[in-house]
Amino acid sequence: MRDDNPYLLSEINEKLDGIMLRLDQMGDQVVGLDERFHEVLARWTHYREDLTGSHDEMHRAIAQDLHSFVCQKLLRLAYMRSRAAGSTPTGRQTAQLVSALCVSYLGPAEIDLSRVRRMLKARKGDECWQAAGQAALQAKKIFAAARAQGAEFSWDYDYSQGFPLDEERQQVWSNCDPEADVSFVVVPGYVADGEYYLLQQVFTKTVDSGI
Repeated sequence: MRDDNPYLLSEINEKLDGIMLRLDQMGDQVVGLDERFHEVLARWTHYREDLTGSHDEMHRAIAQDLHSFVCQKLLRLAYMRSRAAGSTPTGRQTAQLVSALCVSYLGPAEIDLSRVRRMLKARKGDECWQAAGQAALQAKKIFAAARAQGAEFSWDYDYSQGFPLDEERQQVWSNCDPEADVSFVVVPGYVADGEYYLLQQVFTKTVDSGI
């Protein structure tokens, strides 16, 4: 078959047009995810500042480190997973992934890095694989610093599905509806000596879509 075959050239051009269209669509999706990512970072800012004393300052500092860890590392991992998949997840799907990441990084047991990498579908040595490992190292440093200061704390994962928001210990995740019933915990609360230094982040339903 000759290179100047008009039918072959037409077929090649058609396929190239399809590829370029798909790339444009994926570019729009990534831009949307990036905007959503920064919106969530801006919204998740609540932590306790009303307590006083050196002991409370220590827990506030730890809470702030954990707040930054979730915003800068775990949300970023969720964003990277969506980008690699070339899809746009719903608000619920993103929250569910962040929730699973929190359990693996901030659970009562040791950090389960293998589980994290499986959830993210990371391939050995790729960007997501390395980012997951870096997040594990950061989490370990936070916990080591806390233990070095003699800090004792716990994670609050307890919630009542289908019940209204408990404003004493919960706040809604991202753009969820605060008037809707709780569906699941996205980020656990940070509790020390009976005080909440970070409230739970819970998913209800998104204000814009109702999902």
